[in-house]
Amino acid sequence: MRGPKSARPMDLVNWRKKKGISLSAIAAATKISERYLEAIEHGKFRSLPGGAYDVGYIRQYAQAIHYDPDRLIERYRAATSEPQSQEPETWTSRLRRRLHL
Repeated sequence: MRGPKSARPMDLVNWRKKKGISLSAIAAATKISERYLEAIEHGKFRSLPGGAYDVGYIRQYAQAIHYDPDRLIERYRAATSEPQSQEPETWTSRLRRRLHL
């Protein structure tokens, strides 16, 4: 059930086709729009509806093509993680920076 270690998003299409599973069959079984399924296959995770739906859709898609759901979810999280924002600068931190403290 594990997918290839260094699978690129396009590899999911080939993985699914090798299993003989059509996108329309997955859409019918999962009730997930083919548009979202295509976005998952091509790594366009920002095209998904967002929130908990994303992880649920990705998990269902992975299970439907007999691919490791955790690996695909890990890829999703890496692709969509926001860089850690720094704390907003306060007047005291600006003063310290100006005074080289």
